Amino acid sequence: MSSSGISELLEGETRLLVPNKSLTEKIPPKVPAFFNPVAKRNRDISILVYSAFSEQGSVKALSFADSLCGVGSRGLRVGVEIPIAQEIWMNDINPHGLKLAMESARLNSITDKCHFHTGEACSFLLSHQQGESRKRYDIIDLDPFGSPSPYIDCVLRAVNNGGLLSVTATDTAVLCGVYPHVCYRKYMGFPINNGYANETGVRLLISLIALTAARFDLAVFPLFTHTNLHFMRVYLKIKVSNNEANDIHTKIGNILHCFNCGHRTHVGFGDCSKFCRLCSSKCRIGGPLWKGPIYDLKFLKLMLKLVPRLSTFQQSANLQKSITKQLETASMELNEPYYYLIDAIASKMKISPPPISEVIKTIHDSGFSASRAALNPRGIKTIASITEINDALKNRN
Repeated sequence: MSSSGISELLEGETRLLVPNKSLTEKIPPKVPAFFNPVAKRNRDISILVYSAFSEQGSVKALSFADSLCGVGSRGLRVGVEIPIAQEIWMNDINPHGLKLAMESARLNSITDKCHFHTGEACSFLLSHQQGESRKRYDIIDLDPFGSPSPYIDCVLRAVNNGGLLSVTATDTAVLCGVYPHVCYRKYMGFPINNGYANETGVRLLISLIALTAARFDLAVFPLFTHTNLHFMRVYLKIKVSNNEANDIHTKIGNILHCFNCGHRTHVGFGDCSKFCRLCSSKCRIGGPLWKGPIYDLKFLKLMLKLVPRLSTFQQSANLQKSITKQLETASMELNEPYYYLIDAIASKMKISPPPISEVIKTIHDSGFSASRAALNPRGIKTIASITEINDALKNRN
């Protein structure tokens, strides 16, 4: 530890200067500047996504903006670990964090490509949208405390056509159904507090971005998403297209969940009955939310190809194995907007939870497609109903 209250650490290939208290206190303080060491895995994934994005197309240079950068950890890592990123903008309202980011840029010899701005996030993003100096960014990172909803308009106005948005939500209690009316106010959809609430939350977040984007004749294309602890993150490619923006209604819908029998289904926007088709109980309605794909198969394959090449994963065999498994599961996942928890089903049936692989095989043998759920290692996705899943488990060999 440094006697000045600042420590230097290595993350990936990047040297970072961070407050000592960020490393010693259970909840990293915002003063003098914010840095969360537990979020290293999330930053590693960001570097992987940005590396995959940089390999698409024939561009020779990318611009990157971190609108709420803290001590600049993500922007600095992009500057060091993604050579094609030649223009790095870091903004934060806290000048102490930016001072550390500037010093870290010097440590990593990337000062020439880094730009620093002190101010509110939307003010920063929109300040480059005026006059002859009008500018947009190829990649924009939005990682706020709590909800990203106040900033969505701003990031969409500031991203390039064909660019990438990476958006984080940490108000997971809201998105997962603890405060449904707050969720509706912030995300324009109702959550469901149940076993697959993290996926519902992710889809509510994407829906907010997609609906907001459509107002600007923009279409969104999810490339990858993940959740961890109190953290949801989505990566979306943005494209200017009023035709595809007009199709937004085909990708937005509702989930009907029956808390009596466990049945669930998804329906088109505005097209839902409130009663369960299996037991006639009243269903809980979740949404409107994104019911389209949340992963891009081609992009996942590119990410998988890059995992063993990136130094941040070479440094840890366990991390490389974990990320590879996560990507492989996502690449084989069915596009259903919910999953079933096998442990919960087995508990209700008063049987021991069988291995996930055995459950999937049994459901396949019963004539239904099924896969693991990428957002929960004990979850499965299937087109089978809860009754058909129960029957498959009862009759398994």
